[in-house]
Amino acid sequence: MDVHKIEEEINQLKTKLLFLQNRLQFIQQNCDHQFQGNQYYETCVKCRKVNVLYY
Repeated sequence: MDVHKIEEEINQLKTKLLFLQNRLQFIQQNCDHQFQGNQYYETCVKCRKVNVLYY
């Protein structure tokens, strides 16, 4: 594999990752959260969003 093909594949994967991150953020913003957890953090059972409760 030459350098050009590797760079092209990296750029395609970055684009795909950005798309997936935006989709995840959209889903988590529009979720009707049902959190479970402990005194340190809680996680939504539907969308897996994490809220930190103790710093």
